[in-house]
Amino acid sequence: MDVINLLDKGLSDYMEVDALQRRLHEAAVQGGPDSIIVSQMSPTWTAGRHTKPEDVPDGDVPIIKVDRAGSATWHGPGQLVVYPVVRLREPVDLVAWIRAVEAAVIDTVNITWGLPATRIEGRAGVWLREEGCRDRKICAIGLKVARGATLHGVALNVDIDPSTAFSGIIPCGLADADVASLSWEGISSSVEDAANALVPRIFESILPCLNSPDQRLVYRSYE
Repeated sequence: MDVINLLDKGLSDYMEVDALQRRLHEAAVQGGPDSIIVSQMSPTWTAGRHTKPEDVPDGDVPIIKVDRAGSATWHGPGQLVVYPVVRLREPVDLVAWIRAVEAAVIDTVNITWGLPATRIEGRAGVWLREEGCRDRKICAIGLKVARGATLHGVALNVDIDPSTAFSGIIPCGLADADVASLSWEGISSSVEDAANALVPRIFESILPCLNSPDQRLVYRSYE
């Protein structure tokens, strides 16, 4: 499985990463290699299929409509974005795919950083839940399967700026919950170090879902 790490290039343009994942998706559908794209994006707001008008209260804020599930979310500096673009085994089990990706993030946050990460029934993503506190979403997950291969992925908040990240939108359409970041929880990590922790766990977790489970990670540069 090819790992295409764009972090060395700095901040990536959302539309360029999207175009890359769609080229890789087409290749996977045609029997080409599975891939994982790793990036950190320039500030961008995206709206999934379930976005409501009130989720984006500032009409002047540019926002990109995308074909994943979920509502509005933010991408930008300090956030790790990982897109597994892989061909799933038949018959495709969408629930198993989502659970595999969720489990990888939960295990990474729990084991690597010792935070109380969990899934919450009825709410997408990975959350921090503690008694006496509002639920806090530390990782957005938006997944799609088309023609047997996957698109989109996870966005883990590592060291985002609270003064700019998620400003002007209701994150994920949930007014009764908050956003979290590793840095806000007292964890010091670079986006690169977070990627080094998360990507291998995603790989191991999703292997049983793949059409070709006998694989290893191969890191490749991308021009």
